[in-house]
Amino acid sequence: MPSPSVGIGLPVYQNGRFLAAALDSILSQRYQNIVIYLSEDQSEDNTASICQEYAAKDSRILYSQNEMNLGETGNYQRVLDLADTDYFMFARGHEVLPQNLISDCIEILENDSEVVLAFAKTVWIDEKGERLHDRHLPCFDTRGCDVVSRCALAFWGKYEAFYGVSRTSIMKSIKALEPIVATDLIMLFEMSLRGTFAHINSGERSRRYYYNNESYDDRIRRYQKILYKDISFMDRYFPFLKVPFKLFGCVFSSQQSLTTKLSLLLVILFNAPLRYLSARGKSL
Repeated sequence: MPSPSVGIGLPVYQNGRFLAAALDSILSQRYQNIVIYLSEDQSEDNTASICQEYAAKDSRILYSQNEMNLGETGNYQRVLDLADTDYFMFARGHEVLPQNLISDCIEILENDSEVVLAFAKTVWIDEKGERLHDRHLPCFDTRGCDVVSRCALAFWGKYEAFYGVSRTSIMKSIKALEPIVATDLIMLFEMSLRGTFAHINSGERSRRYYYNNESYDDRIRRYQKILYKDISFMDRYFPFLKVPFKLFGCVFSSQQSLTTKLSLLLVILFNAPLRYLSARGKSL
């Protein structure tokens, strides 16, 4: 019986410095039945030439260049729309994946139908590839948790599980990839309504950190620049205002019982202000 196919959505823009290393780590995966959906978004550096070089060397890379710049969310949506594989995961043009990532994730997903997302621990590396030991990206394995606990952990956790492996049908059915701040949180929250998250026991995904001395406000402005082409007044000055309402919508449209829905609404209502203050680094 053939192994399930895995699509890797790799939306790239201005990734020339690190793209070769990212592609090398994907192509060296022990799991071979992969398709790489490589979408270039009108970069001004050498990203496109690197894409063309790698696509010419490996038939598993399906390369396309957007006719116009779609922006980050649009380019992510494009690679997901292209996917017709059994499983799917997003990747970034500046990270390095462990060789066992896909194989370990698929093993979990194939053996446990309650798991909707399998992912590896993420660590920070600097521009030279050296690990940063003073920065942490915690993750949660929610197998065995009830739905309210799963959603609460998704709400409070870091969002690196967004780059895990899931069934393509689930990825395409959730309300994700909207051009608003914290769209990854909304996606993970909705996925938590459907099942559990599983953390693989070996291998670390390496994400590059090059935002030295960036303040909270600087980070929000960077997100806004990436996400919005024409930003509204509300999105500029109240960037997280839409998030609770989007989460409410996920709860209302879910298949959960009325009691569970009420519990989830209370989780959102009481935790949203605390989560916001925590993100700003204020004392609670």
